Amino acid sequence: MGAVVSTREGSASLSYALAVLEYLEARGCDPVPVFGTEWVEGLRRAEGPVRLSMSEWFHLLRKASVALGDPAFAVRLASTIKARHLGLLGFLLMSCDSVGAAALILQRYEQLLDSVNAADFHIDGDFCSLTWRPLIDSPPVDAIMLSMSLWANHARWLTERDDLVADVRFNFARPSDEVVNCLQQTFGGQVLFGQALNQMVIPVAYLSLPVVQRNREVHASLRQQADSELTRLLGEELGFLAHLEWVLAQGLEQGRSTLQQTAETVNMAPRTLQDRLAQHGLSFRELLDRVRHRLAEHHLSNPSLSLTVVAARLGFSDQSAFQHAYKRWTGQSPGEFRRRMSARG
Repeated sequence: MGAVVSTREGSASLSYALAVLEYLEARGCDPVPVFGTEWVEGLRRAEGPVRLSMSEWFHLLRKASVALGDPAFAVRLASTIKARHLGLLGFLLMSCDSVGAAALILQRYEQLLDSVNAADFHIDGDFCSLTWRPLIDSPPVDAIMLSMSLWANHARWLTERDDLVADVRFNFARPSDEVVNCLQQTFGGQVLFGQALNQMVIPVAYLSLPVVQRNREVHASLRQQADSELTRLLGEELGFLAHLEWVLAQGLEQGRSTLQQTAETVNMAPRTLQDRLAQHGLSFRELLDRVRHRLAEHHLSNPSLSLTVVAARLGFSDQSAFQHAYKRWTGQSPGEFRRRMSARG
């Protein structure tokens, strides 16, 4: 059983891993012959800030799927995971006021669960989307399906609404019919493969649905704990950068993305903020570009948004400025990106 690992390499929480062992046992499969006595006992004895490395986490998922002979294992596992398996993040979600608040919490703190993907939450007209962006190169399909299926199930569990449905897009090729059928049952809406992004889309009306066990006082206390835990996990400075990117993404949505406005949000003088970024070899403009690039691909994935609207949402003065910036970031125009997505769909 490994110690805490760098989030640059990626890691997963201990409680998340234990959910896999419980799932195996519930289906009459002893995990000891699958993983070995020493590893299983080490996992169960581990306490404190112990996390699995990405290689350990992916090995756990892969071996469990093989042992059960179930290609849809990751999707079915997601339906059995409860708040205790998610640790602090699970109880933080339970205390949220609404589905919309829970989506924002997921976007901010998902790395407490694992470092496979980061979630981006956006509203586009009558729909909103959660987009999973990989934090590591080529995450396994099982890890993607588990994460996205988990949050679909959790939305129903938090609201006690079994009738919620979502459309979902995956960037991997169509799997076996058994897996496709299981995904369709899980999400209830349209399921597409070979897409540009891993994304779940729901009606914007869902955001106002109340969380049944909401508690504002408990939520405020848990937020403080989550901030401390995220800083410990990422490291003080990496945690600062992750938080600053989140602040910038929210600021762009609200038309507040200047150095002065961002510094005010994080309670710093503009010069102090610039100095902190310089310690990481970054300027404010470079960090803003990084956030804009990430958000641009999300907005461009929605064909109903014109380039003018996308440019405005990213804080550009006009469409031309956005096109020049996108070409600088990627070597292609926004229109070329959209045509490639269309061809894949």
